[in-house]
Amino acid sequence: MTALELTRAFERGDIRNASFHHASHLQVAWIYLCESASVEEACQKMAATLRRFATAAGKPEKYHETITQFWIRLLSILRESANGCDLDTILRTNPRLLEKDLTLDYYSAETLWSDCARITWTEPDLKPLASVEIESECR
Repeated sequence: MTALELTRAFERGDIRNASFHHASHLQVAWIYLCESASVEEACQKMAATLRRFATAAGKPEKYHETITQFWIRLLSILRESANGCDLDTILRTNPRLLEKDLTLDYYSAETLWSDCARITWTEPDLKPLASVEIESECR
């Protein structure tokens, strides 16, 4: 299944919770970045889709605004600096992106797991997103 097919299936509710992993989140986020006029629009699309998904899975409390925006904003920076690389190439050359706990390189646990960060975008408190470095085969 392509990232676009995954995104449309995810939007329709055809993807089960057990089948939707971190890499799947990244694929959907990438599609939203490609389809959106801005990072903010991509964040809104991802938030709406993830909230529906979490609610359908019976776990609406699982949605986390800062984590959602972190990954979209990070992918946006990588997309802009990757000189036309596709997501698969970026992930292959930067396997750390496949680790969900990458957020803890940017956030203290106290900040990331706060009630405030769960419901609203919170800037990283350890290092800025702009400090991300990318290895690229497309440069």
